[in-house]
Amino acid sequence: MAISLQTAVLGAMLGTFLLAAVLTYLRIVSNAAPGIGYWAAGFWIQIVTYACMIFVRSPLNAVLGDILQAAAAMLMLAGAWVFAGLNIRPPVVVVGTCLVAFWVLFAAIVDLGFVARTLPVYLLAGSVLLFAGVLLWRVAPHGAAGFWHKVVAVAFALWGLHRFDYPFLRPVEWFAPYGFIIAEVLAIAVAIGLILVAQHRLMERAEAEGAARSHADEALRKQLAIQQSIIDAISIPIVLEDLAGKIISANRAFAELVNRAADNIVGHEIGDVLSDPAAARVFAVDKDFVLRGRPEILDLRMAGPAGAKREFVVSKVPLLIEGTDRPGVVGVMQDLTDRKRVERQLFESEKRFRDFAEASSDWLWETDTEGRFTYFAHGSRDYSGLVPESNLGKSRFEATIEDLTSEKWRKHIADIEARRPFSGFRYLLRGDGGHEVAVVINGIPVFDNDGEFVGYRGTGSDVTQQREAEISRDRARLDAERANRAKSEFLATMSHEFRTPLNAILGFSEMLSKEVLGSLGQDTYREYAEAINDSGAHMLALVNDILDIAAIEAGKRTLNKEEIDLLELMKDCTVEVSPIAADKSINLEVGVPGAQLTAYADERSLHQIILNLLSNSVKFTPEGGWIRLVAQPDRGDMIAISVEDSGEGIPPEKLPTITDPFAQASSHPHHSREGTGLGLSIVKSLVEAHGGELKIESTLGVGTKVTVWLQAALGEGLPQDPLELAGPKAVLEEDLGGSS
Repeated sequence: MAISLQTAVLGAMLGTFLLAAVLTYLRIVSNAAPGIGYWAAGFWIQIVTYACMIFVRSPLNAVLGDILQAAAAMLMLAGAWVFAGLNIRPPVVVVGTCLVAFWVLFAAIVDLGFVARTLPVYLLAGSVLLFAGVLLWRVAPHGAAGFWHKVVAVAFALWGLHRFDYPFLRPVEWFAPYGFIIAEVLAIAVAIGLILVAQHRLMERAEAEGAARSHADEALRKQLAIQQSIIDAISIPIVLEDLAGKIISANRAFAELVNRAADNIVGHEIGDVLSDPAAARVFAVDKDFVLRGRPEILDLRMAGPAGAKREFVVSKVPLLIEGTDRPGVVGVMQDLTDRKRVERQLFESEKRFRDFAEASSDWLWETDTEGRFTYFAHGSRDYSGLVPESNLGKSRFEATIEDLTSEKWRKHIADIEARRPFSGFRYLLRGDGGHEVAVVINGIPVFDNDGEFVGYRGTGSDVTQQREAEISRDRARLDAERANRAKSEFLATMSHEFRTPLNAILGFSEMLSKEVLGSLGQDTYREYAEAINDSGAHMLALVNDILDIAAIEAGKRTLNKEEIDLLELMKDCTVEVSPIAADKSINLEVGVPGAQLTAYADERSLHQIILNLLSNSVKFTPEGGWIRLVAQPDRGDMIAISVEDSGEGIPPEKLPTITDPFAQASSHPHHSREGTGLGLSIVKSLVEAHGGELKIESTLGVGTKVTVWLQAALGEGLPQDPLELAGPKAVLEEDLGGSS
């Protein structure tokens, strides 16, 4: 059955219309494949080409159809180019279409014939379709989508090859209708293939978007979980409520505050969870508060889970929950109970500190790194009326009126530069009334948390009155020392004046008692002369004691230290007191080591020390008693010389003053006539002059022991042999026998 050309062209136009519609639809779908827009435009122009063949008269329809066919081919080339991932500029498409149109018009005007006029046009159109098929084949993916890519690629290639035969077969009358039918079939195949390709691409993109959305949702869930974990890790209670007062979310700290599980909070009203009326009032919100958009800060005092009152600062912040039109309120509860308690304790501590400072006569001070006073705290005014604040901004180096080059100030400045603490530093400054003020300060260096020096802190006292008292005391002591020296010099002078007449009295009385110039005639005269001689000797001994103590106190006693055989010296001293001891039947014992014992001292002074101690013991030991003189090494390089007796002892209340000049242990008339009380005073002074030590031990009614420690002579070592006690009477008798 024969098909008319017009029917074939109309069928081709309908197939091309279907393809153009499909491409246009795919063009407006989101995420469309690149290049579809160019292809849709090219096929719409192809439809116009077919319309010209049907409705426009020859020969204009042929020329117009060829020009439109060239434009459609150029747009298809641009679509294939973009689909392949390459860039093409629209001016290139326009220029190419104009060149083809120029050729068609030129061929029509010069009447080059049908083949010459149409061959370039259809070669271009066929090449474009063939190139599009090759591109689709090359970019075809694996799987079902790749299969349909290849089907469309084959359809495009066949359609392109069919375009090549158009200049040659179009003039053949019987073939022309079938050529348009073939074009129609190929266009429908391309349309179906492009629909399936686009569908697969849309499905892949939808799957990719779904997977991306799923990943995004999972990431969002993880992010929300992390945010919730962060919020739960915050120790401050946080709660989110809506306008109805229902809790939307809360962190772990809030759950612990209300003593509920976290899943038993969401959905409950804020008033049910926080049963305290004060808390319900603080968390009450309305729409106006949310619309104002300004946060509020309120104080809240409510009972905690244990019933104890807690103090909070609640910050309410309005917000709009994302994705909804529901407004909400975030409540942040900061527990200030401990901080306020610390603040109260700090306030009380500071108040206590201020009270102490105001009640104290001392003041507190603080300096900066340059030593300038920055702070003072003080209470009552001292004697001078000093106002420490008058020195604010000054350093003590600027405030003092003393010489900063003195040794005292040089040492103090060295302590400051070395950042050392100091105490008891006294200096003078000018008072508010222009008078001198004495102050004493103590200070310690202060460092910050990084170890940087920030200044000094310390205390200060006004010691002006104390300084004046010390000055008065020093003057009085100086006057007393002058008076004492004057007394000692007077006694020394008068003692020498006493000696001259006493020596005369002693000499003449001795001559009278011994009747040197002849008989006195009466025994009574001789007894009187002996009494005068005894009294003179006693007075001379008293004058010698006074002279000795005066010389020692005046510093005129010269010590000539040498090595002394202590046994010989002790023998001499016991010989002198033995007659008196024998008269009272006192047993006098001497204890010394078997080896030689040598002292390093002034011989005259040591003789006087031992003799005075023995004389005292003989004087105060009753008849039939005993006295023991002992010398032995002690304390390393010292010698201990002790005199112990069985005398009446010294009353405890008189022991502290027994070594004072003119002090006596007894007020017995007989004892008072026997001395002046200078014996122990002289002993103490001589021992101290030797750098030794004196110790008195006494029990009333039992006896007394006096020990003297003196320096031993330097040698190979002190003897450690046991003591041997012997009665000095035998020694004394032996000595007397040898000398007679």
